[in-house]
Amino acid sequence: MSRKRKIIGGILLLLFLCIAGVFIYLKAVIPPGEEWLAYNSGKITADIDRQLEDLDIDTLISEKESLVLEKNIDELQQAVGQGKLTYEELAAICLYRIKTLDQSRHGYNSVTEVAADVLEQARACDTARSALLQSGIQFPPSPLFGIPVLLKDNINTADIPTSAGAEAFSTFLPREDAALVRTLREQGAVILGKNNLSEFANYLSSVMPSGYSGKAGQTVNPFGPLKISPSGSSSGSAVSVTANLAPVSFGTETAGSISGPAAANSVVGFKPSRGSISAEGIMPLIQAVDTPGPIAKCVSDASLAYGALSGSYADLSGQEDALNGAVIGLLTYDYNQEDMITQLKTALEHAGAQVKELPGIQDVSVQNIIYLTFRRDFEAYALKYGLPITTLKELIAYNQEDSRRRIRYGQDLLEAADGVEQCDDGPIKGSIQEAQGILDTLFSEHGLDAVVFLNSTASAIVSAAGYPQLTVPLGMDKKGVPQGATFAAEYGRERKLLELGYSFEQNVQGRFRP
Repeated sequence: MSRKRKIIGGILLLLFLCIAGVFIYLKAVIPPGEEWLAYNSGKITADIDRQLEDLDIDTLISEKESLVLEKNIDELQQAVGQGKLTYEELAAICLYRIKTLDQSRHGYNSVTEVAADVLEQARACDTARSALLQSGIQFPPSPLFGIPVLLKDNINTADIPTSAGAEAFSTFLPREDAALVRTLREQGAVILGKNNLSEFANYLSSVMPSGYSGKAGQTVNPFGPLKISPSGSSSGSAVSVTANLAPVSFGTETAGSISGPAAANSVVGFKPSRGSISAEGIMPLIQAVDTPGPIAKCVSDASLAYGALSGSYADLSGQEDALNGAVIGLLTYDYNQEDMITQLKTALEHAGAQVKELPGIQDVSVQNIIYLTFRRDFEAYALKYGLPITTLKELIAYNQEDSRRRIRYGQDLLEAADGVEQCDDGPIKGSIQEAQGILDTLFSEHGLDAVVFLNSTASAIVSAAGYPQLTVPLGMDKKGVPQGATFAAEYGRERKLLELGYSFEQNVQGRFRP
């Protein structure tokens, strides 16, 4: 009997060891999932409470929140113009929603910082409005005047910390604003704060979940927290807009970092032609490719935000039928959901477009060669703007001192970049030229006004080429996951792209609220 028990015990022990071994193996090879992690909520909430303490916020929310939720920029400006809303009240409602929806327990965690002077900025806009009206000057002086905006946390602001999500730079104040921030301030926009991102624009760890940073923790998708990825590196920028925390935000894209989050969160994302909005003062991923762009609830808002920064405004009034007669190349890939491709094609045809269904084009990505230039670009930025850590090697060592917090998912990508002896632009320049050649041939051979694809499936090649792309909500799939239609056009054809996207939006009405 004793011998039998020993045999059974041995079998059970062996079984336990096998199960433990499998668990350890799976833990090593399968990327970790998202967790409820929010590192900065207490500070953000305290900053908001301090700014709201003199307001009757409960009355304000009950009486005027409906004037803000799901409203576009023109509607907000009309409400202010009619005396129904002030810029201060608009900003206060945004702050309140950040506190209660974003920074509460199990909130979305899409915001990393709020500016210390949000309501002061807004009150200055109210004062300026009164003075301009008395002078008989047209108001508002710019579409974004008095409108609260959020910025991805790799875009420099001299008065709000800019971290790129790194714990090491949690309190870092750059020497000056990024060029686009200077323009926003000149336009009278209210700088509300910063959005969380996948740390270093998703160039820290190969297994880190999208939307995680060592500074702020994990941003979650409001449509399915911890179940649906917030996607891409501009995840916080998209989540904050879909949750009506701000009318518009600004992200950056290197290879799908605006289009992916926009699609996953049922909002509009616009990456314009490279160079049409300055990338000066943005912590680089690939300096030769990085492009900033707006994220909004509708195409008209994205267009206004782009116009404010570029000086090139597209008049979308009367463009509901812009797709009628347009030649659109529908790019399909084997892994696309067939029913969503059918839905996209049907929507285009119902809008009057001539659809040419084309096989997905070959991938030309710069993501797999970021390591060739990352160290050089990072260290140049560090010296120019005064980062407290100026070399990649020093940053890696700093992170290792508290790996559980600073590099929860490792830093293998940073280590790979630091291991490059000679930074080399050649392969990146080659990829850019190859992507441009493929797209130019595609457009000319098929006589296309634009190409369209699901979500961000072809965003890598469009981003590498530097061509404009616009993601518009398409609806949801059978599992309740938001889907987007991403349009891309030839270089410099932003106006045409916005017109086509606006027409699609008006015909499909694919946005959902979480």
